[in-house]
Formats: sequence, C-alpha cells, structure tokens
Amino acid sequence: MSTKAPPVAREPFIIGDPLIGGFVCGSYRYENASGSSEGSSRLQWYFNNAPIPAPEGTLRDLKVTEAFEGGSLVFAVTPIAASGESGVETRSEAKTATSDFQGISQEESENSFLKQEGNFSFHVPEPGGRRFVSTGGAFGLLDWASQTMFFEGQATWGMPVPPEFLNYFKNNPATRMFTTERDFGALVRNGSSNQLLVWGANMPASHSVKLSDIKTVYSNRWCLAFIYNNPAQGENRIGAIGHRGDGDVISADIQQALYFDIPLAIYATENAFAVRTENGKVYAWGNAAGGGTIPPNVRQQLDSMFVERIIAAAAAFCAIGRNGEIAVWGNPNDGGTLPTAAHLEIIEDGGVNSVIANTTAFCAITRDRRKAISWGKAPEGGTMSATALVVAKKGSILMCKATRWAFCIVSDSGEAEAWGAPQYGGASITGPVRAEIAAAVGEVRAGPRSAKDYVGSRAITVPGKVQVYSNDLSFLLCSQNTDGSTRAVVVWGHHAHGGALTAVQRQRLMDGRIKGVWCTNGAYGVVLAQGPVYGSVMVWGATLAMEDAGEIPPELAQYLTQGVIELYSIKRYPFYEIIPPPNPPHIDPSLVAVCEDGSYVMWGGNVRNQRYVPGQPAKGAGEK
Repeated sequence: MSTKAPPVAREPFIIGDPLIGGFVCGSYRYENASGSSEGSSRLQWYFNNAPIPAPEGTLRDLKVTEAFEGGSLVFAVTPIAASGESGVETRSEAKTATSDFQGISQEESENSFLKQEGNFSFHVPEPGGRRFVSTGGAFGLLDWASQTMFFEGQATWGMPVPPEFLNYFKNNPATRMFTTERDFGALVRNGSSNQLLVWGANMPASHSVKLSDIKTVYSNRWCLAFIYNNPAQGENRIGAIGHRGDGDVISADIQQALYFDIPLAIYATENAFAVRTENGKVYAWGNAAGGGTIPPNVRQQLDSMFVERIIAAAAAFCAIGRNGEIAVWGNPNDGGTLPTAAHLEIIEDGGVNSVIANTTAFCAITRDRRKAISWGKAPEGGTMSATALVVAKKGSILMCKATRWAFCIVSDSGEAEAWGAPQYGGASITGPVRAEIAAAVGEVRAGPRSAKDYVGSRAITVPGKVQVYSNDLSFLLCSQNTDGSTRAVVVWGHHAHGGALTAVQRQRLMDGRIKGVWCTNGAYGVVLAQGPVYGSVMVWGATLAMEDAGEIPPELAQYLTQGVIELYSIKRYPFYEIIPPPNPPHIDPSLVAVCEDGSYVMWGGNVRNQRYVPGQPAKGAGEK
C-alpha cells in the first residue's frame, strides 16, 4: 500500500464567459505534499450536475453550445500523480451559459458596428469566452496554467501596465477584462467585492469616479461605462470613466431617473453611450455628435415606446420597441435622422423586425414582408442602388450584413445585392456570384437564425445553416450541412481584402468542416476540421506585406496545422474619409490563434509574429 500523500486540485475555476458559441477553459492548481509530479489527471465538465459525455466533456476546453443555454456548467478535476496516486474530485463554482452579454443580445451586438461585448472589435464578434482581449495595438490574456494575466503590445495602445496593478493579476482567474481602442479595464476581486482597474491613453491620472462594487462593464472607443452592483438608495446606479467629452460624464438627471428604474444594459457608439432600463426607457450621454444627446422630438418618441433592443452605428443609435417602433438619434448625416418617407414605409409594413448598422448608415428589415429600407450617408449605404431596391422591395429578406461602408441583403429565394461604397463591398454583385449565392441559399428551405425570427447575418436551413460574414471591404457566405460539412462558400468585394479565393483555398474549405470564421479589417481566418485532424487554420485576404494577417508567416505554419480552438483579432479602428478612397490604406490588424496546449500563435501588422507561451520566451518571433 502506498504511503504517499494523495494529490490535491486547488482552486478549480472556469476561465472565460460562458457565451453560446464560444469556448470556456478549465483551470486548477495541482499540489502534492509527497512531491510527485502530475500525471494524467481526469477532467470532467458537468451540465446541470450531469457529466457531459466524452470526448467533449473530458477536455480542458469546452464549446458552449445552444443546448447549454440557461443551464449551469461546472468544471471538475480528479488529480492523479505521475506515480499513480489519485486524489478526490474537486469542482469549480458553477457558471450559467447564456446567449446574452451583460443584458445585450447576440443579435444587438452582431448587428451593431462596434461590437457590444466589451472587447474592441467590429464586423465578426470576437469569441464569446473572452479569455483574450485587445485594444487596437495590445492584448491581455488569462493563462489557464498559472491563472495569471499576461500583457503585451505597443506603447500608447494600453501598454505598459502600471506596475502597481501587476500583483492583482497573479493567481487571480476571476479577472474579467474590457478594452477601448487604447485602454484596458480589469475587474478583479477585492475581498468580498471587486475593483475596476483602468489604464491607458484615455484614462485620467486623477478622478473621483467610484470603481468598486461593479456588476457589468461596457466600452466605446474612448471610455468605459459600468453598472454598479446593488447600490444603496440614493447612490448612482451607473458610472463612466475615460476621455473627456466622449462618454465620461453622466448627468445628474440621468442618475436620478435611474433611482427608480433599474439599468439593464449600456450600448455604445464611437464616443457616446445609451442605457436601457427595466421599464423600457433609454437615456444617453457623451459626444452630442455621436448620439450622446437625445433631441426633444426623439425623446417624445422614446417615451411612448417600451424599448427592447438598441443597435449602434459609429455615430448614431437606433432603438427598437417591443411592437416594432423605431427611434433614431445621433449624427444626422450618419444615420441619426430617419427620413419621413422611410419611417412611413416601415410603419406601413408593421414596424421593424431588425436593424443592421455599418459605420455611417442603417438598414431596417420590416416585420410583415421583411422588406429592406436604408438611410444614412448616401454613398456609404444610406441610399440603395436601383438594383438593390428591386431585391429590397420584394421582401422576404433572409440575411443582411454590413461592411464598413456597404450593405448586402439576401432573400430566402437566394436573390442578393449589395450597395454602398463600391471598393468596400458596395459594388453591384456580379452575375456569376449572384448565381453562386442563389445556389447556396435557394436550394434549401431557410429561415432567420434567431428564435424570435429576427433577421441578421445567419439563417437556419433544413440541412444545416448559412451565414454571411464581412470585414471592412468584402463579404463571405458559408453554407453548411447539419454535420458541419461545407455545402458552399461564396466571396465578393475587394479582391485583395478577402473578396477572392484561389482554387486551392476554395477546395480546402469545401473539403473541411468549418468550425469558426473570424476576420481582421482586411482578411479572414477560418478554423477547420479535416478528417480526424481538428483545428487547422486557413487565412486569405490582405497580406503581411499589407500589414494584415491574410497569410501565415512560414516560421509559424507548423503551429497552425492542428490543435487550434478559435481565433481572436486585434483590429484597428477604420479610418475616416469624406469620400472613401479607391485604394484602402494599410491599418495594421492581426490574428491570434488559441491552441489546445495553452499557447497563442499571433501574426499580422500590429504584433510580433510569434508563438506565445505565457511566461516563456517567444518562438518564431519577428519584430514588427
């Protein structure tokens, strides 16, 4: 009989937010008083106290599927020493799987220009687990092996981390990270409460903002906003901090209104915020030109509605009522004014089903016939072309997606058209591409992806699903069977920025099972399962020479052939031009692959091309 002490698993914890579609990761600390190193400890995930079957339920990383929504997830580990001794199973605290991020639905975030999930991003949302967050030029990641946060990146983009904060990030797996374009916010445990640590180019050196007892955190380009956790009567329910005039100051009138109406979620344009309350009311603050001031006539509209959803463009908000009512405000030239004719057309067709935003325009899908109606900056998607109007007025719109300055709609019969800035995905779709889209969509019985029948970028079909993705300048449509095999892949838009595939690239996508699609400003990255091999990465679009991630550096290719879980991006904020230039300038984004072994492979314009293992020297690095 062995007299060695049994091993112990300390502090098991679920790293990441359990959002539907993302991954969470199990973490723990192995200890053994006898000094025996760790052997093959047994991992087990539980859903509502029932073990999730192998292999998915016995891996460190768990995909949070729709089947888990509303239920509890628990990570457990039975520690086993290399010498054979086994310890007692230890379980983590439970986390509830959800499709919403802090009161904001996936539909609201996906259909908004700036993604509404606390991580600086556009177009394709970042993975739901949020174990990796980034500004426009730096990143922070929570390492499962050490339960410690690590940071790296460029100065003025949130680096360096203040030395006095570093101890908070050691052995603290409960840390939750949030970012603006140039700032970090870290919500860390502090005794029985929490503390929001903030730093970066826009965070003031001195302030009087309360940064403790916080329930949820949100971000725009310049500021962080938050909802306090159970404040006492007469105390502020929300707060904000950041760049002066861009959402950092909340008026006393708004705070007083919230004393008797609990805030549910905070939404963001580039430089303003809007809070939605339990009673369906909306209040805004920040830069007036970005939606921070609600005009009296719009206030009257909002007060007559029970607001359930909010969609944000870069400088305007669109509120949607429970009966399909609509109200917009913000920059009048960038979607903040809804033309009377468009409003009447929406009303006459039963109100709003969904609204999709690009940088400077909105596109509404009506409730009754699912027609498409757009407004905003005319050459950037606010005014439809004649060919787009034909598809839009027929109705039965199945999907709608935006690039930076353009929109695309696809009907349930497979008719499709784009409009907006021609070099940014808004050129009329060519005949051959139209035929590909029609074949991909028209041959299946499809309906909107949302259970509430909201139109967005995804649709369910009898044999599987179909989804439209985008980056700044192009579109990608993928149709998959129920088993994940690829039915069709269609790309269009700027050829150098993701709008074209080689024959080899297309064949690889068709032969594999697409497990996830992500993007930078000008490239796409896909994680594939090919036969028994899971987690290979394929990219295309703007190249390394263009300071993007549409090609993999040769020295890193060996790390991306298998074992990749998902991809994150480090995007740059799209540049502003009065007239979109014909040749897009290079703006420096990157991709980051999360690997099963705990490493991160990163490449592109604003990172060192490297295999990053937290706490170890980089491999395959090339200074940028």
